[in-house]
Amino acid sequence: MYALFDRLPDTYFFVKNQRSEFAHVNRALLHRLGLTDLSQIVGTTDHDRYPRQIADQLVASDREMMKTGRGIVDHAEVLFDEAGRLEWYSTTKYPLIDETGNALGVVGITRSYSGRNPSQPSLSAAERVIELISKDPAASHRVASLAKEVGISERQLHRQFLQLVKISPREFIVRSRIQASAADLRNSTESIASLADKYGFCDQSAFTRQFRSILGTTPGQYRRTV
Repeated sequence: MYALFDRLPDTYFFVKNQRSEFAHVNRALLHRLGLTDLSQIVGTTDHDRYPRQIADQLVASDREMMKTGRGIVDHAEVLFDEAGRLEWYSTTKYPLIDETGNALGVVGITRSYSGRNPSQPSLSAAERVIELISKDPAASHRVASLAKEVGISERQLHRQFLQLVKISPREFIVRSRIQASAADLRNSTESIASLADKYGFCDQSAFTRQFRSILGTTPGQYRRTV
């Protein structure tokens, strides 16, 4: 099975133990994380590579899954890509259960939204909007315009977003802007005030409030710790 997943370049495969520590990943995931050998990730957790709030959400999801025995399918979540940018991915994962019903860990696959075709008929309207937003988070996206572009009403789009990612389209837009700005803080020297303007916030204070709300730290603190 491991050899099979090593041959899938656009699919990231992982196995975690009961403590949400990585037990195995495929080559594609190693590359995405900038690693060269399995020994560099085995025994680590999401807290070793993501901002605290994101890691907390990922680990909480693992624990809830092991507790309930229920998996998740095509759930949108934010992860780092190969360049260290926070981007949206689609994750499917299930608990590993032994013959006595005890949870042993979690197994899953993750795929990037940006690698998919937004005109693909099989995608839901919400998935197509996610791709449109993710490709250009700094753009002035309006929910009404996005709903019109994918051919449904605002109310329908809102309902699909709640089902798919558990947040509204408007909140998804804000989160995508914050996550894109985090990548800029990580990979550039652009000022915080400039980033606030670039991503459509009325001023630096509003940007900082949203950044802290979503990532659990200020832009300045984030830049100093990544």
